[in-house]
Amino acid sequence: MYDDAEAALVEQARAAASNGDWSQAYDLLVGADARVRLSVEDLGLLAEVAYAAGHLDVTIEAWERAHAEALRLGEPVAAAGAAARVALHLLMDTALMAPVRGWVKRAERLLVGHDETPTHAWLAVIRSYERLMMGDIRAAGEWAARAVAVGSACNPAAAALGRVAEAHAVILEGDV
Repeated sequence: MYDDAEAALVEQARAAASNGDWSQAYDLLVGADARVRLSVEDLGLLAEVAYAAGHLDVTIEAWERAHAEALRLGEPVAAAGAAARVALHLLMDTALMAPVRGWVKRAERLLVGHDETPTHAWLAVIRSYERLMMGDIRAAGEWAARAVAVGSACNPAAAALGRVAEAHAVILEGDV
């Protein structure tokens, strides 16, 4: 639990983020992070504002820390969500396939036995783009369709990216 000073920093950071002031939100969260252990949720916020403020390295590190903290707390779905976000950023921003696949596998293992979550939709998005990048258009289309189906039920953003991946797959198969 945060003391009053750290809680105030985190609340100010949330307010700055909601106003789109990514740099201020980033600075406030980095300040809070230097003083206390951020919660899984606040590490996710740090990751998001770091990305928006142009700090990819901090984004990935914060999601990795969120993953580790969620595991420590016995929250496998939250840990899987953080792992999926690491994989998504590595895929889209670095195209480093081996670590992407490793983080996807971690997330999938954590989700075994759980009903479909938004993380399932994001994993399908990641798999669809990974397959597109590898030239496996058929599999990319199948994963994209899964992203749309699952995302339509629980995560519109993942569904939208799934639709874009579907379109890429259709075009790459020559159906323009």
